[in-house]
Amino acid sequence: MKKVIYICIGIAAMALGVVGTVVPGLPTTPFLLLALLCFTKGSEKLNCWFRGTSLYTKYVKDYEYDRSLTRKQKLTIQASAGLMMLIAFLLTGNLVIRLLLIGAFILHNYVFIFVIKTRQAGRPETTMNELGGDKYEL
Repeated sequence: MKKVIYICIGIAAMALGVVGTVVPGLPTTPFLLLALLCFTKGSEKLNCWFRGTSLYTKYVKDYEYDRSLTRKQKLTIQASAGLMMLIAFLLTGNLVIRLLLIGAFILHNYVFIFVIKTRQAGRPETTMNELGGDKYEL
């Protein structure tokens, strides 16, 4: 039963990640990371399939490899998230919501500046791993 729940959450997260690739303001990578986690815990077959998709390669693979982003990726994410928070800040008159948005903005920038490493543009070396007889590049 637990695996079924993981698979359902993984499919929903992947669907949201796919929508996020075309809808500005909807994050892509966090949903795809959640899908990867759920597929890893729920189904070896779905995990291997997901790792073979272009979505995984473009949005998740490099981050999973060394927990870092390029400067361009960081700036793009920070700019879009900051813009969404600014719009929400300007549209709400509730003081508590505004304080929460300020806190979220500060935390978001702290994480992107001090926690997530910045790597040079260009691909890191990858390694081959095997899961359930299927090989995938990591």
